[in-house]
Amino acid sequence: MRTLFPPFRHITLQRKLLTLVIPLLIATIGITGLYSYYIASGEVVDKLRQSQLNMAIKTKDQLDYFAKSTLSFSNYLFLNPTVQGMLMNGDTPQRRDQVYKNLLPLMVTGETIQSLILYPTASDETSGQPFAITQTGIASAIGFKAFTKTRYYDRLAQSETGEIWDMLYPSDYILPGDYHHKIVLIKPYKNYYNYSRSGLLIIGMDADKLSKSLYHGNQNAHQFIMNDEGIVLAASDLQWIGKPMILLPMFSETDTANLHPENGLAVLKNNRQYIVSDTVSDITGWHSVVIQDRSTLVLELKHIGSATFSIMAIVTIITIILSWVIARIITNPMKKLMLSMRALQMGDFTQRVHFSGNDEIGRLGHLYNTMVGRIKTLIDDVYASRLKQKEAELKALQSQINPHFLYNTLNMINWSAMQKGDHEISEMVVSLSQVFRLSLNSGNDLVELQHEIELVRNYLFLQKKRFTTRFDFEIDMEPSIQHFRMPKLLLQPLVENAIIHAIEPTGGNGHIHIRAYTENGCILLEVADNGLGMPEAKVQLLNLAPAQEPIKSLQINAAHSGMAISNIKERLALFYEQAEFHIESRESMGTRVQLKIKQGGNGNGA
Repeated sequence: MRTLFPPFRHITLQRKLLTLVIPLLIATIGITGLYSYYIASGEVVDKLRQSQLNMAIKTKDQLDYFAKSTLSFSNYLFLNPTVQGMLMNGDTPQRRDQVYKNLLPLMVTGETIQSLILYPTASDETSGQPFAITQTGIASAIGFKAFTKTRYYDRLAQSETGEIWDMLYPSDYILPGDYHHKIVLIKPYKNYYNYSRSGLLIIGMDADKLSKSLYHGNQNAHQFIMNDEGIVLAASDLQWIGKPMILLPMFSETDTANLHPENGLAVLKNNRQYIVSDTVSDITGWHSVVIQDRSTLVLELKHIGSATFSIMAIVTIITIILSWVIARIITNPMKKLMLSMRALQMGDFTQRVHFSGNDEIGRLGHLYNTMVGRIKTLIDDVYASRLKQKEAELKALQSQINPHFLYNTLNMINWSAMQKGDHEISEMVVSLSQVFRLSLNSGNDLVELQHEIELVRNYLFLQKKRFTTRFDFEIDMEPSIQHFRMPKLLLQPLVENAIIHAIEPTGGNGHIHIRAYTENGCILLEVADNGLGMPEAKVQLLNLAPAQEPIKSLQINAAHSGMAISNIKERLALFYEQAEFHIESRESMGTRVQLKIKQGGNGNGA
């Protein structure tokens, strides 16, 4: 590019975009138009296939709706006390009349159930007169003994599920005088007290009614429902109902003579003359099939050729205009961003860019503004950090002036108390000396957990001397973590808060429990008390992260308590990559503060 087109590197981005994009778009449009002409046939077929599949799925959904409604109706019959009473207490005209009045309104208002036959069966399964009704009223049906000789009863006996879906033919004379093919569910009817078989249910829907719900908008498409045996159960052409699939017009006489109906669908799918789509019902296992002749689709391709070239010319002109507009939309914000970056380079950190929209350019402007703000914040933080560092160094120097004088003075007081036999004062002085020694820690910021626990123990010993009532404490620490290094004075401020807020308000009564243990790869430090607790709002405020914590709003009894908690959270975030601070409290129940530190995830050498 550099040797062949040296001037290209020096033109503006807008002209580069136009120079590269416009020829590429024109070539792409031309190739796409020509290619689309040749693949249009396949696309039309795919669209039709998808449309047919949607039709098949819709029909399958209608079939499933009928099946679910039928199953629900059978469950209703099982739970109906009137029907159960007729079968268990004897079949009388009065009970039949009650069942008829109970079920007829459901069948008349329903859309799926057109007929019902209920055979009461004795233990020998040969007795019982059928109870039969249709949407028009009471009907007649063949006796149970005659029904046991039909193929439907044999299929029911061989069924693993105890029920079958099938079609009743008018020639079967199951319902004499009814000349409709019926899609039926046949299943045993059981006594709901002991689940013993007390009858046989045949719930049916007219096949022609289901056929009328199929799609009839396309004269070139044929739609039907078939079972696994290849028998058409419902169809857009009512004359197909009840016929084997191989007798349909799509099959030749040779196919009819040599094919088994079960294999008809597979043969039809392999026939290039037809487009076949089918789907299977999850409930009945029946196929919903849509067929259309492929030759009728080729006529749609005649209009594609002339339309393609017209569209190419129009799109080319629109593309040139849009390319120029898009190039300006992209380059104008970039120019504005470059001017702002030059000003930022000169030290103007007040620079901001304002891009409308939430696209990539808008987000780029937002990220640039965020970056400028972060840079300014980091510079301010570094400056403030250096000031704090100088102040800390000064305080450290001041704290090193008098520690030896303080230790010597405390040792002198301890010796005087021992000489006078006042062991209680001696113990208090020793504990105070230990508190000072462990707090100072020779100027080190890190301390072992066992030393922090020792500091807390001495501090609580002094506080226990202060309160003469029933104040006690308990300290538990796992030996395996006693050498864990941590920032000093993490636990002591929490214990001090427990004294102030749990022990003092109760007049010195109460219990404080300090625990240090491991759980799921973490070290947990807990300080719990049984004091007055805190309101939920205050607990939520104290649990805020340091960056979210409004220090001025921490209204706590002791003025320094909020600052101590904030200081602990800031030091946890500073020393450890994975550390959590959490407070749980309930009013009149107590408070628990937990520090959770990931083992091995410490920073700054802790």
